[in-house]
Amino acid sequence: MTVLAVDTQPSVWAAAPGSGEGTLVGRNADTPLGFCGTTPIVRPELDAATATAPQIAAALIALGLVAQS
Repeated sequence: MTVLAVDTQPSVWAAAPGSGEGTLVGRNADTPLGFCGTTPIVRPELDAATATAPQIAAALIALGLVAQS
C-alpha cells in the first residue's frame, strides 16, 4: 500500500491516488477527519449489534458524509 507523506500538524490536504491497493486517509482511529466542510472529528464508535438508525445517522452527519434534511 502507498502511504502518503503529510506533515504531523493538523492541516487540510488532498489525498493523491495511491497504488492499486487504494489510498489511506486518516492515519489512525484518533486522527480527526471531516468531509464536505465539516469540522474534523475522531472516528465515531458504535456497537454494531445495538446501534440504532438515529445513532448511525448522527455519526454520518458529524463526519459530513450525509446531510441532515
